[in-house]
Amino acid sequence: MNKPVQLCDSGVESYSVRSVVFANLMMTALIAAGTIACWLLSPVLGGLYVTFSVLMVYVVLRRLVCTRCYYYGKRCGAGWGLLASAWFRRRSIEEFNENAGTRLAPMVYGLVMLVPLIALAVLLVRDATTLHLILLAVILAIGFYSSGPGRKKSCFSCKMRLFCKGSMAREL
Repeated sequence: MNKPVQLCDSGVESYSVRSVVFANLMMTALIAAGTIACWLLSPVLGGLYVTFSVLMVYVVLRRLVCTRCYYYGKRCGAGWGLLASAWFRRRSIEEFNENAGTRLAPMVYGLVMLVPLIALAVLLVRDATTLHLILLAVILAIGFYSSGPGRKKSCFSCKMRLFCKGSMAREL
């Protein structure tokens, strides 16, 4: 049985264009740095990584998660509610926490971070270059910001924060 949806009245109706642009720049930078790291280890791995990352982040998760979100058709923290509404039909918001996408998302984002970090570890063992260290710093910085203060800030402004199992800002 689906839990009733409890929206947070103090959540924003629409996130700022600035926050949407910033979120997408960070995701693009993460995927680009990850692709370069994987490519340096193996061009095939780089191609597989970028294909997996873009398809999962911008298509599969948008269909599975965003179509069930309050922000479907609206500007959420990353603008993906608008993207989802352009490509997919709306689904029931009550299914948000219980669909495959909410269970899959942590694994997808984990792989987007972990695969290039493993590639960089191999590269650094072989030959620690400035490029390898810069890529490592970029990936770690984006990962720490995105999984910590950036996510908490976005969650705190979200209308779904009381209902979403993944929220970092639920009021107890």
